[in-house]
Amino acid sequence: MIIRKIFVLLATILLSTYTYGAEVKSEKKPIVSDFDIKLGAFLGFESGGSNQSNRKGKENNISTNRSDFAFYNDVALYALISKELDEVEYGGKVILVPTAKQKVLPSYNGSHIFIKSDFGKVELGSPIPVAANMMISSGSIPSKYINLKTAYMKQGKESAPSFLTSNECFLGDSITASTDKAPYSNEPPRTINYYTPKWFITEETQVYFGISYTPDTANTGADAISSKSDGIVKKTIGENGAHKFELDNSIKDAFSAGISLENKLSEENSIKVAVTGEYGKAVGYAKKYANKEDKDAISKHKLSNLRSYNIGGEVKLGNIKYSGCYGSHGNSLTSSELHRSGRNTHYYSFGLSHDYNKLTTDVVYFASEKFKNKIDSIQLKGTYAMAQGLKPYASITHFIAKGKPEYYGDLKARKTKGLIFVIGTKITL
Repeated sequence: MIIRKIFVLLATILLSTYTYGAEVKSEKKPIVSDFDIKLGAFLGFESGGSNQSNRKGKENNISTNRSDFAFYNDVALYALISKELDEVEYGGKVILVPTAKQKVLPSYNGSHIFIKSDFGKVELGSPIPVAANMMISSGSIPSKYINLKTAYMKQGKESAPSFLTSNECFLGDSITASTDKAPYSNEPPRTINYYTPKWFITEETQVYFGISYTPDTANTGADAISSKSDGIVKKTIGENGAHKFELDNSIKDAFSAGISLENKLSEENSIKVAVTGEYGKAVGYAKKYANKEDKDAISKHKLSNLRSYNIGGEVKLGNIKYSGCYGSHGNSLTSSELHRSGRNTHYYSFGLSHDYNKLTTDVVYFASEKFKNKIDSIQLKGTYAMAQGLKPYASITHFIAKGKPEYYGDLKARKTKGLIFVIGTKITL
């Protein structure tokens, strides 16, 4: 029986791979299928603004022409197609993202093929690596409504400090939540993911493991296989553009892994702990140019390999949930020639969530240090389940940021602080 299951699993993978690459010719015929098809959608709209100290100039507006508030929307559609054959489930998730940026949530991102059996789950072509999917975290700042690159923070220089404003995975799309939008500013690379089944250690305790492999982060779903990575970040350094650095954050042979342990204390109480990490070989360089116009680099410097991890946990006691995490990027994708103030990056967060009837209230503290540039924030958020699939929400976040351009170790760090206000509505179908 085991041999038969393995044979069916291998045959399904080969068939799925062939089907994925085959040319499809459309004919005007009704769609008839014995596959199970589930359709879903996500729609969100919100308005937000901020009141930030030392914020001057049009370049620091929230939108192009407004400094005080802006609109933001999210839309996604998906179809989950599956079929079972000899205790093996196979199929695919098809994601459509109209007129708005794709969600970073795994539920609403990443068209891919999947195969599930007693041996676990395989995802072929998913842009959501294991570390991003299994990470436990609660901290973030709605950075789309603030601009930390203020003239005050620039201290008369053309370069601005780098800040970490959310818990991030280098290999996942959540990295785009960063102020720097690096290493990916467009779309994440494609991976192969594997998740084990949940194994019961005792009747109340279960554990599972996941691992991802990404051969080349420049190989995204939107670009040709031979296209250059969208992870090139250009930095202008010095008075009047005296120097220019170009960073290529491409990574090859990248692995992402996670392990999760869950313990059910009772029907309403539980504990969950997860450890995730990433590793990959940096293939790019930090190239130094004499000025902004030069095309030939005067020197280039190797970047450090990717090494990051996150440790998080949740404790649920009735209608109250406590969560927290600590993560580190180490010296990942940095160079001592460029990052003179410091190269290490780490963060931590603590959160408390309370459910009362249809109202959920969250309080989250988040802090990070990126190249010795620090952020501290606390957020209060309320979500109300008004009707099925309809959830209005509002939040207020207070933050303090202190830093300097990491390329100038002799400068004095400056500080800015502010409040961010957000109100919005989500509809889930």
